[in-house]
Amino acid sequence: MTKTSGAARVIAIASLAGLAAQPALAQTAVTQWDQFAAAGITAAGPAMDELIDTCEPSLDGATILRTVAPSIGIRDSYRLAVSADKTPDLAYTWPAASVLAGYARIGALAPLEDYYEQYGWDGINEFYRGRNSYQGSIYGVPMEQDLMGVYYNPALFEEHGVDVPTSYEEFQAAVDTFKEAGIVPIAFGNRDRWPATNTLSLILGLTAGLETEEEVLFGDEPWTNADFQSAAETFQSWAEDGYFPTGFNGIGYDEANALFLAGRAAMTITGTWVLQDMARGASFDLGVFMLPPIDEDAEPGTMWGEGSQWQVAAIASDDTKDAAAAYIDCLISPESREVWVEKGYLVPIGTTPEELEQWDALPIVKSFYTQGLATADTNFYDLHTTLPESVTQVLYAELQRLISGDTDADEFLTAMQASWEQSIENGERWIP
Repeated sequence: MTKTSGAARVIAIASLAGLAAQPALAQTAVTQWDQFAAAGITAAGPAMDELIDTCEPSLDGATILRTVAPSIGIRDSYRLAVSADKTPDLAYTWPAASVLAGYARIGALAPLEDYYEQYGWDGINEFYRGRNSYQGSIYGVPMEQDLMGVYYNPALFEEHGVDVPTSYEEFQAAVDTFKEAGIVPIAFGNRDRWPATNTLSLILGLTAGLETEEEVLFGDEPWTNADFQSAAETFQSWAEDGYFPTGFNGIGYDEANALFLAGRAAMTITGTWVLQDMARGASFDLGVFMLPPIDEDAEPGTMWGEGSQWQVAAIASDDTKDAAAAYIDCLISPESREVWVEKGYLVPIGTTPEELEQWDALPIVKSFYTQGLATADTNFYDLHTTLPESVTQVLYAELQRLISGDTDADEFLTAMQASWEQSIENGERWIP
């Protein structure tokens, strides 16, 4: 499906084959792949449309030719394009860290530090710069901040006398109350495999904490340490103790969200990337809270990272790279950030709480980001955007086995450690 806006823009919903076969374009046309559709995860398509129209006049005659790919599939689409040497000039894809470093390692991406200096992209802090760097060069411009929290149904909480939990014990008590009432405590589906990875990332950070995570991910501490053991056992206990709907490993992510939005589950644990659908699809006033620390020594925090990052192809001409950088600068400007917040329901990196209060953002958007960014110094890593791809694929499979009861925490961590050691031997580990 294609629609045009003047002669400047093409927007297509493309298959993998169509993405790889896109024809070459003139130097003044910047080919762009992004995942901003009209519905589903990262449904910021209307904001993207508006900003292309806003930013193009400042590009000295360059135009943006846009292709929309599914938010999950774009990762694989871009990998295929790299292997075929047919990358678009500009892509907004995920994940950064180890995967982006892999593209940089083989020369597929253009270094961007000169543009960072030229445009003064100081709102992108050292954490995010590190996740988009490889061997001293920056290869991505991360945009929206991803945070993870607990969406909840305030009406069900009030009906059953449950207060918003401020401790892990209160969270467990809330789960027990809903179980006794015959209500699914947490809508969760892992047929797509990646949702369990996010859930473990959250549990892990609230059990082991940021410092221990970094000792494993970037140091010499093994996966088989006591804190990681506790996190794996906690996740498995949630599955065994009825926190999730029956048959959760066969339920899709969207289906789990629909269960919650229909009022058939009290909570769902997921991220800001689905705020659009949550805000528009709930049949009740939507609430959100941060999961409290699980271990008594862990500090409050949440899983965070960039939703995706803008990256420029090394094969693009110099004029195209310059146009792409000028366009990115427009997309992350304060004026554009306001459009992303108000019409895209996402909050770009560098947005301040003061700006959120001034802008016409939905209450749930303000609430989620205000809570999640309040613990920036202790927020922790998203595993499947930090681990090498080879380790992530092992994690997906082993987590399904863990929460289905087909393996135990010891076996799970032993498998992860073996995969981890192999990735280090292969030179795949990313270190900021």
